[in-house]
Amino acid sequence: MVIDMTKYEYLAQLLEQDIINQKYKRGEKLPSIQMLSKQYHCSKETVIKAYQLLVHQHLIYAKAQSGYYVLSSPVLPSPSTHHYSLETGNPPIHATSLEDAKHCLSLAIDEYRESSLILSLQGVQSLRQTLADYFFQMGIYTKESSIYLIQGITQTLSFLSSMTFPNHHSYILIEEPTYSYYVRFLQSLSLPVLTISRDENGIDLQQLHFLFEHYDIKFFYTIARNHNPLGTTYPTKLRQKIAALALKYNVYIIEDDYFGHCSSTSHYLPLFYYMEGKNCIYLTSFSKTIPYIRIGVAIVHQDFQETFDQMTHQSYYYSYQLPSLISQATLESYIKSSLYDKQTQQLQNHLKKNYQVIKKITQSWDSQLLKVISSYSGYYFTIQFLVPINLDVLQQKLRENHIEIARNERCFYDPSHFQNSIRLSLARIDHQDLKKALELFYQTFLDCL
Repeated sequence: MVIDMTKYEYLAQLLEQDIINQKYKRGEKLPSIQMLSKQYHCSKETVIKAYQLLVHQHLIYAKAQSGYYVLSSPVLPSPSTHHYSLETGNPPIHATSLEDAKHCLSLAIDEYRESSLILSLQGVQSLRQTLADYFFQMGIYTKESSIYLIQGITQTLSFLSSMTFPNHHSYILIEEPTYSYYVRFLQSLSLPVLTISRDENGIDLQQLHFLFEHYDIKFFYTIARNHNPLGTTYPTKLRQKIAALALKYNVYIIEDDYFGHCSSTSHYLPLFYYMEGKNCIYLTSFSKTIPYIRIGVAIVHQDFQETFDQMTHQSYYYSYQLPSLISQATLESYIKSSLYDKQTQQLQNHLKKNYQVIKKITQSWDSQLLKVISSYSGYYFTIQFLVPINLDVLQQKLRENHIEIARNERCFYDPSHFQNSIRLSLARIDHQDLKKALELFYQTFLDCL
């Protein structure tokens, strides 16, 4: 048996190979739990867990009072050379249970078949009320009237960047590094932008104080937790002080908490909580957990709602921001049926295993050569190179070894501030492949020195 693999994982792998090799064909019923238990000399519980793992991987499905069957169109892994996709934060479609998605979609169609003509530009009212209750558990105390459904964070950021805020300030302050697509957008429009350096410890509060005091900053865009690309999270005291400074100098905070409701960060309260919503626009996305739908949320304090409403109405004519009705209905079905909690728990378990692998593998790496930066909760972590290395050569060598990475220079508004580093993502890799990928990555890195 493979080291570090449980009995049920080993059994699931054997069954997966049987499906790939068409021993069990599409639509065919699989052996009973009792039969496999005898065949592999293991407990029935082990067989059940193996089958459940294959259900989660969308290779098989369970039929009540009948047994387990191979899906008609299973998502089969390629039997060829492994490809290690560490460059993207977009999870694969099969990361979400196909059966759960079908169930919620069916509920959504049935529930909302008469609703298409009563949709406001804020989104379906019943979903917004459901979300108000859901966010309450995260320390975000808001009413449904303050919740706006959006297609995605990126689109909303683009509109907010170009509009006049109630404070009538002009500068946009961003962290360096930060979300690469937003960096590119700001560069394309040549908007007045200031930057503040962020590392594994956060940001310099004295520098932030200076910028807030001496520049008319419209808003500070920050990814307080599960930072993209660093993977870090601001400590509690730092979040509290950022919130206090923003209120003192009438600076708005755009808090990008894209992964917030999937994060396993304990006792975390967002900037929105410390600011009681005032001067804070909270953005989050559900597309990282349910890739089938593209939907996000903006939570806006009542003092900013008139401005946000103007933006929403203007955007309607040239870039429709509202998610489709079926996406909204599906999300509501997920949350009300508790299947969303199930999905986030599975995601957290997946990440927990991956981070255990990262800690175990990287502890043997030479700390004089490179440094791993992460808060060990979200999709991303960064590797900072402490010695000179040609990233073009490294990236090419990694590709030859079937490893894809994302380089961090694209995350800096000012290219001269970039220090050699790369971002690795856990969105599309399991803990077994991650172990192989990290070992191969480190050896490739050493070969490039």
